[in-house]
Amino acid sequence: MIRHTGARALLLALCFLLASMIASQPIMAQTSTLLPSLPSSSSGSQSGEGTVSADQREGIDDLIRILETEATRNRLIETLKASAYQAPEKSAASETPVLSGDGDLAQSVPAHLASYTRSAVAALQDGTTEIAGLIAQAGTFLSGAQAINLPRVWQAILPVSTIAIATLLALAVVSWPRRRLVEWLGTRAKPKAPVLRLFLAAVAMLADALTVIIAVAAGHATSLVLSGGPPDINEALFLNAFALTELVKVGLAAFVAPFNPPLRLTPFSDGQARYWYRRLALVITLLGYIFLFVAPVVQSISSIAAGNAVRFLVVTVAYLFTLWLVLANRERVKKRLQRAYREGARNPQARVHHLLGQLWWLLAACFISALFALWISSPRNGFQFMLAASLMSIAAMAIGGLVVSILTKIIARGIRVSAGTSERFPLLERRINGFIPKLLLILRIIVIAAVIAVILHAWSIIDLETFASSDVGRRMMSALVGALVILTVGFGIHLVFSSWVEYRLNPNFGSVPTARERTLLSLFRNALTIALALIVMMLVLSQIGINIAPLLAGAGVVGLAVGFGAQKLVQDIITGAFIQIENALNEGDVVQLGSVSGVVEKLTIRSVSLRSLDGTYHLIPFSSVDQVANMTKDFSNFVADVSVAYREKVDEVKTVMLDAFDRVRQSPEGTSIIADFEMLGVETLGDNAVVVRGRVRTLPGKQWGIGRLYREVIKELMDERGIEIPFPQTTVWFGETKSHEAPPLRLAGVTAVEPAGGVPPIDDPAAASATPTDPSKLKTVTRNFDGTIIPPDPKEDHDDDGDPSR
Repeated sequence: MIRHTGARALLLALCFLLASMIASQPIMAQTSTLLPSLPSSSSGSQSGEGTVSADQREGIDDLIRILETEATRNRLIETLKASAYQAPEKSAASETPVLSGDGDLAQSVPAHLASYTRSAVAALQDGTTEIAGLIAQAGTFLSGAQAINLPRVWQAILPVSTIAIATLLALAVVSWPRRRLVEWLGTRAKPKAPVLRLFLAAVAMLADALTVIIAVAAGHATSLVLSGGPPDINEALFLNAFALTELVKVGLAAFVAPFNPPLRLTPFSDGQARYWYRRLALVITLLGYIFLFVAPVVQSISSIAAGNAVRFLVVTVAYLFTLWLVLANRERVKKRLQRAYREGARNPQARVHHLLGQLWWLLAACFISALFALWISSPRNGFQFMLAASLMSIAAMAIGGLVVSILTKIIARGIRVSAGTSERFPLLERRINGFIPKLLLILRIIVIAAVIAVILHAWSIIDLETFASSDVGRRMMSALVGALVILTVGFGIHLVFSSWVEYRLNPNFGSVPTARERTLLSLFRNALTIALALIVMMLVLSQIGINIAPLLAGAGVVGLAVGFGAQKLVQDIITGAFIQIENALNEGDVVQLGSVSGVVEKLTIRSVSLRSLDGTYHLIPFSSVDQVANMTKDFSNFVADVSVAYREKVDEVKTVMLDAFDRVRQSPEGTSIIADFEMLGVETLGDNAVVVRGRVRTLPGKQWGIGRLYREVIKELMDERGIEIPFPQTTVWFGETKSHEAPPLRLAGVTAVEPAGGVPPIDDPAAASATPTDPSKLKTVTRNFDGTIIPPDPKEDHDDDGDPSR
């Protein structure tokens, strides 16, 4: 509903009021709540003709107050409609029975179709009537063109030419330094600094407006010099038309920036900016000078009809030119709007632009045609309202688009922190850039909603002032502001605590944190993040009007159900809590949990993460941990076991072990040793070696490196000093005689082969006289302890197949 329809609403309300007053008394009873003092017909008759009583005057005042406010006026109209269309009461005897079943459907559907058809025909008839009225009004405007006296108009305009030339010359002279200033401002603009560019664009616009004001002042000065006084009415009309028209063009130039691309705030190319500026500036110039200067001069010389004819002609030309401009650029604008969609983007913005590219020219043509028709039907009030609403909509979209563009660039660019701050707080920049874009996205949505609301208010669809002053509007605004404040404060608390934890865990600043501090701070940070997120969510929901009591009750029920159904989870949490309280392990410790050992990488309240030596990642819930073996708790020990042969002296071995310890302690790695060497002595008398044990105390986790280095030094020193490191071996003992002499060794394969001294190796003459020539004929000879030969078993002469002949 637009503002100029207020008179129509007033007439409609008065008609309904008169109809209801004449119709029946019950209707007046229903409207008595809105019109408590409305005069009745009886009171009017009693007061006499031509006189108005005090009660009638009071009722009229009440009616005027009701009709002045849009809300009460709408309520009055709705009440009158309900009263006028209320079905009359019928007695029970006269009531006709209501049909049910298929008959109702058969009767209702044709009735609805007939109603819709009748409404469509009525709307078409009304539209035809409106079009005929517009054509008739256009003909009326054109009929005034016959009254235009061109010679007199020319005689009235001609004296103004001197003032016009002086004003235009002054504008041209002042434009030269203005152009240099704007070019300098363009050199100072930066593409990635939208706020700075906006400020420079505003300065450039003020410079352009100042040149227009100086030119107008020059025109006034010229008139003062030529006529010795202030300008006459025609000169004043020209100067006013010049000032208003050129200032509107200044605003257009600031928005498009056709000749200074660095200051351009809109996504136009250079060619597009110049194209649209020149054509829109032509329309503005035509309408401005004709409406503000030529038409008033024609009207003062000829007649009002002549002035309206001039206005109609220039509006028609502007309408046709603008309509041609829209149709001529239909495909160009369509391609630009659908560029992102053609490139593959399928986000909501690209889809909206794709649809808008199909329909933009139709919407623009309808808007221009509606503006033209409204000017014809209501040249003063309707056109002024529509023009003001259009300008307000354009301004809202321009400002909103600028703010959205700035927010979008800030989101894309992110927030940068200094190198020193980033070194102290490594994750600060990432956290800020993780939250700020989301906050700016919310602000961008709010800006878009505000632009839409301003446009609806400009076209009188909604009333922002009434909405803002209402209870609902105040609650919505307070809820929105409160929710944003809660989110910002919650993020600030999270950011401060997380940054402090990062600073405390940073070994480059302050004291070096211990393993327990790292573990507890990480756990506290996670717990605070979860608790803070829940609190902020509950507060935001409460702020926007959602009752959180059922949510809290539901959370309690869910927690109880989880407690019964997830006993393993509860066991994980309880066991993990006690492990942390007892300080059994921390991040960075080397532990063994059951059959898995490795470095503790992460600790939560429920589980521990280990990284084994081969790089395998193990996630172990605390409920499966029955014992914890921490190899790096407070200090570590390297147990040195040195194995030597039985023939070596233990004292020499101990000396070597001490010397090796001294050499390791003097090495660069010796700083990890925190105590003297602890000699434990002989540990084991093994099958092959004697094991001597010692112990070296080191810093936590350094025992393995010190052990490897110590073994290297032990190997070198024992090689230097001839101490044997035995390897596994077996000793065979054949016993001894009563004289404690070793018995002779029984050999296999010994025959009559004489040794080098000529002494036969055996005492048997038969064996000594035997000189076999074929080694394959040799037999196995076995002797007793006294040297006598043990005769072979007869079965040994048989082959495997049992043939005795072989």
